[in-house]
Amino acid sequence: MTAEEWIQYGAMVVAITALILKWKGMKKFVAVGLFASFYANLWCFIAAHYHLWNYHANVIVPAVTDFSLSANFVVVPIIAMFWVRYCPLRFKEMILWAFLCTTVLTGGEVIIERFTEVLKYHSGYDWYYSYVLWFFSWFIWYGFHLWLNDWRRDLDSFFK
Repeated sequence: MTAEEWIQYGAMVVAITALILKWKGMKKFVAVGLFASFYANLWCFIAAHYHLWNYHANVIVPAVTDFSLSANFVVVPIIAMFWVRYCPLRFKEMILWAFLCTTVLTGGEVIIERFTEVLKYHSGYDWYYSYVLWFFSWFIWYGFHLWLNDWRRDLDSFFK
């Protein structure tokens, strides 16, 4: 298997395994995952229209280079579900949580973009645009969850 296949299959396996291990309590966040998938696909179609990035090595359907099936339909929805579930209640902690998650994901994306064929940036698009996109996406997904639940935030814990 190539590095691209390892990355995509590995990310899906890690995400699905984490979801299976923490499934209890995650059912109420499935709508957030579906919204995150729609949201990620929307951004990928915008990126395809403006030729900002594309996916050269899509392992599920190699002919599709506009968006990543493994990322948009498996990894991003599960990440969004976990982020909303474990998001701190205080605004300052929420911002720090978002910066931490954004830094980790953007760092991984930069490494993938620079050293593999999974993702390639074009037309002046660079990592800092992804950083801003990821950062604000967390709050959009969180806002969707709150809107869906009549602006009520359930108390959840890492230790449940």
